[in-house]
Amino acid sequence: MNKRGLGKIIGGIILTILWILCFLYINSSLVIDFGGGLTINLKLVAVIIGLLIIFFWHQFYRSPTEVTKLSWTSVATVTWLSLIIFFPFKTSNAGGAVGFFTLLGGLGISVLWVRFFSDEISFEH
Repeated sequence: MNKRGLGKIIGGIILTILWILCFLYINSSLVIDFGGGLTINLKLVAVIIGLLIIFFWHQFYRSPTEVTKLSWTSVATVTWLSLIIFFPFKTSNAGGAVGFFTLLGGLGISVLWVRFFSDEISFEH
């Protein structure tokens, strides 16, 4: 794998970690007040902007298709692991549903990684 492909994967992981930190460290009570009674939750704005940055990182950073797929798989894995580590499954009313879909997401992540480990994939052009 060339340095350009490795840079895309590591950059995607770093951006994802920064996106997860928006969930953890921005208080939900903080708002952006535009005046006239129009307010927007700061956490929501940060999360949406973070998602857009991650999407456009993968869209416009030129690399082979397989590197992009591996980078998206790494992003999904970091997101899934952070959900498992940081979500309060026992203290939330929605803990059971989130737990169920987290297990299904883990199955999907496993299928994605099996694809990369089982095939002979070339990361070169």
